[in-house]
Amino acid sequence: MQKLIYWIAPFYTAFIAYGSLADSTVPSIKIQNIDKAYHASAYFLMMMFWYLFFYHRYLERQIHFEYNLSLIFSQWSKTIGIAAAIFSLVIGGLLELGQGFISENRTMDAFDMMANGTGIIIAVFVLWLISLIMSRR
Repeated sequence: MQKLIYWIAPFYTAFIAYGSLADSTVPSIKIQNIDKAYHASAYFLMMMFWYLFFYHRYLERQIHFEYNLSLIFSQWSKTIGIAAAIFSLVIGGLLELGQGFISENRTMDAFDMMANGTGIIIAVFVLWLISLIMSRR
């Protein structure tokens, strides 16, 4: 489980980067702004994965390192949460710029960036809420 947590964030981010910059051959769904829900969902997951990654790295550097997923979820780290949120937002911004300047059939969209930020904010709130619930047990 430790190795999965360690590697899922970079691989997921690479998957999102590829999906954001590669030419799309997938037929589009005719629901207005459905791509914004995709963006919010993708960056919700990205934020969660990077939070777990950074928290795992923090725990590894402790003298009495004991990896426990419930420990990570029950002890919210504001610093790690902010770092993971900023990191995810920067990745989203760079990918949007890449869509504007690198990709041939993709366009840069400020609303996509807002959807990314919305997913990240929801992830921060969910992590904080999980921590609050688990710490009261």
